[in-house]
Amino acid sequence: MWVIKMKIQVWSDFRCPFCYIGKTHLDRALKELNIDAELEFMSYELDRDMPQTSDVGAIEGLAQKYGISIQEARDRMDSVVRMAKDTDLHYDFDNLIDVNSFNAHRVLHIAKQKGLGNEFGKAVMSAHLEHGKNINDAETLIALGKSVGLSKEDVTHALEADEVAMYVRQEQQLAQMVGVKGVPFFLIDGKLSLSGAQPVEVMKQALNYAQEMQAAPSFDGPVCEDGSCDI
Repeated sequence: MWVIKMKIQVWSDFRCPFCYIGKTHLDRALKELNIDAELEFMSYELDRDMPQTSDVGAIEGLAQKYGISIQEARDRMDSVVRMAKDTDLHYDFDNLIDVNSFNAHRVLHIAKQKGLGNEFGKAVMSAHLEHGKNINDAETLIALGKSVGLSKEDVTHALEADEVAMYVRQEQQLAQMVGVKGVPFFLIDGKLSLSGAQPVEVMKQALNYAQEMQAAPSFDGPVCEDGSCDI
């Protein structure tokens, strides 16, 4: 019996607090089910017009965006902090630097080429959401890249090469083609999708269902297509 390794594509933005939670839930579900899956971080930007630098804190920025008070914004952030804490993540919105994430996605592309995409993706989300790092800053990205096995030259190439930027844009276009309207978005074996930071149990149900789909027998007989028959 042939066993096909499950592939899961995860569209996310490093700026998205729910993406880190959702990815952590996925990792736990895979571990609890003892599933060895190929995971691929996919690029998505929540706001391409996000500034390269910012002097506005995350809580103040949320208040400005939605026209609410600072206290209301803090209350909203606190609910996300509690959700993250339940997943053993420790968000720090008071020190979060909310800037454009495109450069980080560029480095992600190079990390994926070297088989380090999953490690780099998690490192950037942790740096941004838990440690108040500026993920648009070249030196920060070089340090994060080195922490997972990339070289300074790898990161510099990612930040300067036009073809890397083009690849990120192509991944974002692919997101539209597969129906991504928000992140995190999980596509399992190109067939089954989940959207949002789903609980671990929901993730496990989806993974079990995907395994059943994978194991379903396929019966192929002679067919005619494209104006001819295979005789």
